[in-house]
Amino acid sequence: MLTNKIYQGDALEVLKTFPDECIDMCITSPPYWGLRDYGTAEWDGGDKTCDHMSAKEKSRYDYSLDSSPIQKPTKGTDAPRWKAECPDCGAIKIDEQIGLEETPEEFINNLCDIFDEVKRVLRPHGSCWVNLGDSYANSGVMGKVGEQPRAAKGLAAGRAGTPKGIKTKSLIMIPSRFAIEMINRGWILRNEIIWHKPTCMPSSATDRYTVDFEKLFFFTKESKYYFKQQIEDTKAKTIEPRMVEEKRDVYSAKHKGTHLASSSRTMTRNKRTVWSINPASFKEAHFATYPPKLIESPIDAGCPVDGVVLDPFFGSGTTAEVALNQDKNWVGIELNPAYIEIAEKRLKKPKIAYKTRIKSKKFWG
Repeated sequence: MLTNKIYQGDALEVLKTFPDECIDMCITSPPYWGLRDYGTAEWDGGDKTCDHMSAKEKSRYDYSLDSSPIQKPTKGTDAPRWKAECPDCGAIKIDEQIGLEETPEEFINNLCDIFDEVKRVLRPHGSCWVNLGDSYANSGVMGKVGEQPRAAKGLAAGRAGTPKGIKTKSLIMIPSRFAIEMINRGWILRNEIIWHKPTCMPSSATDRYTVDFEKLFFFTKESKYYFKQQIEDTKAKTIEPRMVEEKRDVYSAKHKGTHLASSSRTMTRNKRTVWSINPASFKEAHFATYPPKLIESPIDAGCPVDGVVLDPFFGSGTTAEVALNQDKNWVGIELNPAYIEIAEKRLKKPKIAYKTRIKSKKFWG
């Protein structure tokens, strides 16, 4: 296995090629269920000369096909509205990407299968951090919490907007279902961190509160693991006794009493689990990316210097950028070759180019 390298392919299949216990920590944000088509589909059968454009369903959420930097039109765009079959030539859309499953249960099972492999490649002292958002069940639409709803038709053939057994407008509780299944599979859940977004995306809903947070789960493989304690500053008000001279009258001119005075000072404490961090975007990629600030503390806490950080859903390379800036190695897995091109370009920028670890080197077999 080479470090500081992006492996192109399906996360589960690529992980199976990695040796046991070769990674110090994993941090990632998998595709959210029912949110977005990441443009990895292929067309099977039909007319090879057909552009399959008649299978494209227009939407006000769509990106221009001509300006999309992600994929050619025949392989989809970020807009999740493609028919499963081309009306012109009968070609079938084949897509096994995570997030387009028929049911939440299938999505969580597929996702946890990947993290079973992550657990195998983690060293005994390793940890795993997963950022995962929720979705609402709506009539005909599926939407990520905090975003405008996305049309369900085209995400997966025949899938309704409301999963069976869940009433319309209900939160599906994807993160909680995922965390419980991870525990069932032997992971230890150490923290459920709330990522509070002060500048969250506005919501048009008028019959509920606007959701301004996502969750970041902190799992470990064993009960004893590597963790560098994280300390934060806080301003605390203290009440302190202060001796003052009180001149009440001529008979008590020299009377000394005790007065309670408040003051403010900066103190340190163990880092808490609600983090207020503004969302960030990467201009070359019009898909969801987590902000570097969100993962700086986890990588500092969970990976020793010269250790290896794994991101099995690599995207635009935020994980690698933060790892390099902390003198740590990284390994990425990404299904979409266009995203790999974006990430490789990003990681060559001058602010991290001085890092010698940007060159691949042999590590742990």
